[in-house]
Order: sequence, then structure tokens, then C-alpha cells
Amino acid sequence: MRTILIFLILFLALFLISNSLFAMDVYVAPILHVDETQESNRGANTTQADLLQALQRTETGVVLRFSSVRDSRINPPQSLTDAVSVCRNEQINYLLYGYVTRRSHSVQMEIRLFDFENRSVMQAFFGMDDSGNYERLVSDIARKIIEYIASVFNLESLLDRIEHTRLSIPLSTGYWTPIQSDWIDVMFGTVSATTGLNFTPTDNLFTIKGVSWYLSTGLNVKYRLGLGNKERYEAYIHTLYLTLPLELSTRLTRQHELFYGLGFVYFLDFFIMADKYSESKTHFYYNFGFNANFGYRFNVNNIVSLFFRNDFDFLFNENNLFTYSPSIGVSFHIFTREVRNRW
Repeated sequence: MRTILIFLILFLALFLISNSLFAMDVYVAPILHVDETQESNRGANTTQADLLQALQRTETGVVLRFSSVRDSRINPPQSLTDAVSVCRNEQINYLLYGYVTRRSHSVQMEIRLFDFENRSVMQAFFGMDDSGNYERLVSDIARKIIEYIASVFNLESLLDRIEHTRLSIPLSTGYWTPIQSDWIDVMFGTVSATTGLNFTPTDNLFTIKGVSWYLSTGLNVKYRLGLGNKERYEAYIHTLYLTLPLELSTRLTRQHELFYGLGFVYFLDFFIMADKYSESKTHFYYNFGFNANFGYRFNVNNIVSLFFRNDFDFLFNENNLFTYSPSIGVSFHIFTREVRNRW
């Protein structure tokens, strides 16, 4: 159990460090709304939320994150003095603020990117469209903002990234250990090895707040060896797994990913046991189980990925066995087809 806690703490630390190292945070202030159409029934000003939603629809991973200012009750900032005050009160470095003007036949918007450290407007983004194309205008402004920030700060812009459909072969090795105390007393875990075939229909299934998510499935085969406690009896336990996994991955950057999975397990146990006063006997068992896992993946290039994985297996038989298995491995993408990003 202590080993499991250590791995979980290391994984959590890796997740927190990756977020802090890669992230650039930009905040959206309330946007001034000027309506010259005299339509009193238009409703509340939603420009801040609309712009934030448009920014977050684009996959930027954790290298670039957009959020609204914490105090949404403030008046829309219009001057440098207002922007300085908002940044100081919110303790932020980069702020987006500006206005949108609606007229009978047109709508126009101007958004400024303010740098608190240098006390200056880095860039102003202006756009105009027909009055019926407000959403298109907001999306166009959001795209300009992301392209500018990506170019100035040398961040990886994923606006024009291409989706991939992939077939991969994972190879991994590790060790395993029972979790329950009654099994720990009679059996020791040793090595494990896994391979298989994984299929990813698209590596950009959907995007939430700038972070891309996708699903994978396939068939994995695992072998592991267990040893009996020699103080009680000599035994060897050979286990063969067949797992149908469903894995959800999130891309932090183009190279760094986290993944979480569930799987249906069918396992075969070959149990070879020898008492002190009798010959060895071989017992054969088979049954079903359940797998839960999570881990970290580093994409070296379009062909090779390295990963660290934590597996929790629940094997159901007369004496249910719960195990934990950390492993490291490499995945080879044997087939890749490019698909233009739909979003």
C-alpha cells in the first residue's frame, strides 16, 4: 500500500507541475456593450461569456488558458488606468478588454490585450460584420487573439493542427503486487509484460476549455508471474490477461498527455503448487475481471510514444484478488492517417 501511495503522489505532482510549467493565463474582463439600434428587448450583455466561449473552443492545451476575471461585477474597463486597476486587484498579468457596438446593419468589436508588467496594450483586435453575424465576428476576433499570442510568445498554435486516426502497438513491462493483506501473506507479485493493438478513431474528439480529449480502444494481452510464500508452500502463478480497454486521453501539449481507462478482463491462471510432503500439482482457473488505469504519455514524434501507467485489476473468483501494477512502456504507431480538424 505504501508503494501505491508513492506512485499516486508522484503522478499528482507531475500533473500539477505540468500545469504550472506550460500554462500562460489570459483573463477576459466584462466587455462594454453599446447598442445603437434602440432595441430594448435584446437582453443582458453576454459579450464577455461569448468571447470566452469562442476562445475556449480552440484547442490550446495547457500552454494557453483563457478565463474570466473573478469579479464579474466590475464595470467594463475602457482605459489603461482601468486595465491596471483590474490586473492589480485580480493579481493577473494579461487582460482582454474592449467594446462591441451594434448598429442597424452592422456590428463591430475591438478587443485589447493588456500587459500588466509593462503597463501597455500589446495589441488591439478589430472586426466588423453584418448585424446578423455577431457569432462569426466573435469567433474571428478569438482566432486573431490566439494567433497573435501564439506568434509573440512562441507558443504552439493548434489552430491548424491535423487530426490523426491511429493504430498502435504498446509494449510495456513492470511489476505487480496484491493489495489485500490475506493475499500478501501467501503470494508475492513479480514481473509483468503487456502488448496489444490500440485503435484511435481521432485524436481530437472534443475540446473543453482549450484542452483536447479523445477515446481509444483495442485489445491488450498481459502476462504476469506470481510466487508463493516459501514459508508456507512453494508455488508459481502464471496469469494471462485479455483486456478490452476504453481509454480517455487529454492532451496538455503536443507532447504531453494524461490518460484514464477502464477495461473488461478475461484471465487464465496456471497455479503450480508443491507441498513439502507431496508432488507438485497444477491447477487451472479462468474467470472475468475489471481493470482501471491512469498514466502519463510523452509523444516523442509521430511514430513513438513513451508512457508510465498505473493498473488496478479486480479479478473475480472464489477469493477475489485486487492488484496494483505500475509499468513503463513504449507505443509504436504502425498506421497513421491524417484528417483535417473538424472544429
